[in-house]
Amino acid sequence: MSILALIFIIIGLFKLTGLFFRAVGTLLGWIFGGIGWLFLAGLAVTVFGLALIAVPVVLVIGLVALIAAAVS
Repeated sequence: MSILALIFIIIGLFKLTGLFFRAVGTLLGWIFGGIGWLFLAGLAVTVFGLALIAVPVVLVIGLVALIAAAVS
């Protein structure tokens, strides 16, 4: 009888361990996922912000170069 009870206790502990790791994995996944999305969003905003500054500057320099080439 005690071996049967021990087997059931071991099975219960395996189930409890699986549940614990699933819960902790989900929680850590949400945390690290959120940090990853914030990093990607910051990167996108930075690149987009640089593009808002750099693209008009490049266009103005190109326009000045075209005018200078047409005049000379």
